[in-house]
Amino acid sequence: MWSRVGTGSAGAGLAALGFALGGVLIERGALAPVTSWLAEVGQLTAVGPSLAALVGLPQPGVALAAAALAGAWLWALSPVTDPSRHWGWPATGTALGLVGVLAWVTGALAGWNWGLSITGPSRSLFEAVFLSNPGSLSWGAAMLVGLVLGSWASARSWGPVVWRAPGPPELARRFLGGLLMGAGGTLAGGCNIGNALTGLSILSVHSVIATAAIVAGGALAIRLTAGSSGNSRLAPAG
Repeated sequence: MWSRVGTGSAGAGLAALGFALGGVLIERGALAPVTSWLAEVGQLTAVGPSLAALVGLPQPGVALAAAALAGAWLWALSPVTDPSRHWGWPATGTALGLVGVLAWVTGALAGWNWGLSITGPSRSLFEAVFLSNPGSLSWGAAMLVGLVLGSWASARSWGPVVWRAPGPPELARRFLGGLLMGAGGTLAGGCNIGNALTGLSILSVHSVIATAAIVAGGALAIRLTAGSSGNSRLAPAG
């Protein structure tokens, strides 16, 4: 979503705005009581923080097993149709892995102790820009700005970058979808980046549950929207 802003997608920009607003509302705005209530419920049903501790096996062994399963699944996927314009999963996975490691290291040096994340930084950037709270700026917020600039530079290398927007009904749907994602990502402690990419890398039980719910929710949304629009492809959430 944020990367598409850099490529000139007005729809993605509106979705990103809704995403940040939804996160602020559910964390400390009008919907904050929902967060407080769920936090109390979570304290009663808490599980161990690590998948390795939950299953009672050494962490390196669990990590290797998870990596093997993920690798086998990726290997079974169909290759991209146009390798001249798209990376295959080996190159993409390697690049994301390097970026993830760099995020842990550089973020820690700046006092940010959770690597790559989108939900929290989106809230911080929204508060700094729209709520006049510069104290909320963080490494994560700066990372978001860099993400947009980097995606613009990448898109620009292929040609001119121009703003494009769908019709008003679609813009409203994008904003509403972003609003729901921001609220959901905040309640889940992260979106597909913070949980599926970063949280799973440390074998967080919380992130395993959240990622499974994200996949299930995405599959359900595809089925529901495919029937009405005739298009089963959805834009990435993060």
